[in-house]
Amino acid sequence: MFVSGEKKMINNLYSAGKAGIITCILFSHFMGLAQPLPRAELNFRSDNDLYLFNKQDQYYTNGIFFNIRKAADSTQLSAKEANRLWGITVGQKMYNAYTAQIRYIEEVDRPITAYLFVAADLDRYFTNESYLSFSVELGTIGQRALGRQFQESIHKVLKLYDIAGWQYQLKNAAGLDASVQYGGLLYRNKAHWLDLSAYAEAILGLNHTGLSVAPTLRLGRINPLYQSALTSSRLQVNGSTANNELFFYYTPQLRFVGYDATLQGGMFLHDKGPVTYTPSRWVLYHQFGIAYANRLVTLRMQYIFYSKEVPGMFFRHRYGSVGMSYRF
Repeated sequence: MFVSGEKKMINNLYSAGKAGIITCILFSHFMGLAQPLPRAELNFRSDNDLYLFNKQDQYYTNGIFFNIRKAADSTQLSAKEANRLWGITVGQKMYNAYTAQIRYIEEVDRPITAYLFVAADLDRYFTNESYLSFSVELGTIGQRALGRQFQESIHKVLKLYDIAGWQYQLKNAAGLDASVQYGGLLYRNKAHWLDLSAYAEAILGLNHTGLSVAPTLRLGRINPLYQSALTSSRLQVNGSTANNELFFYYTPQLRFVGYDATLQGGMFLHDKGPVTYTPSRWVLYHQFGIAYANRLVTLRMQYIFYSKEVPGMFFRHRYGSVGMSYRF
């Protein structure tokens, strides 16, 4: 009787354990089904010179951007494409003179304005690690860009000083821009912890017209350019997951400025505003950053400084930038 009872208990434990294992397997399976591979991505970026703890609102003083990206249908890809994404961005850039406490018009060494815009883009990434991007952007400067309201609200919330000078901002003007960017891999070492890439960009429109070229050096744990945080391509059309990344990067950029409405005012306006300037035709930017990315999240921090946008500006400028992406 005892042996029979013990055997029965063992059989019951075996059955219960077997049922438990099956239950765990089924639970894991259905949990996997409940968490599909990412097909879209939300992005946020904030630029501000206050991130450098210099307590100033100077030149390009604030930028805020919201973006949503979605993977294309994999059946639309050509044989040479590894990835294709499209996206929509809404953003605002804010520009002061050398300070946000302007009392006299003679102090305005860079036109005061904001630039409010919406843009749509298509990005194609190829198996040879080149990429091609197209963008169309509708934007406005002047009072309609809501710069004064936004800056005053920030200063009130953070209990900062009272701003002054927005009475000298540029007049309202809207315009449409189109841009194309082409880039690719130039070199990568055999151990895959260092590489060099570059891109060229052309912009033509009523708000911005110009050309720029920029190489980028990466150091760290890096992915191919068609699935990297560097090129905003971690979202994959086939639903696969890109490997984690953690790298430092440096990007010098040389830009030729043909037209800049934030400096010169609306292209077709007779009265562009109280203060406008002819831009420096060549501007050199330096960008240092660090990026981390896993399956769902990307985090970036950058430091940017550049030469004078206008020859007569009192100072060169620098600012910090932070960004976050979430894939779902």
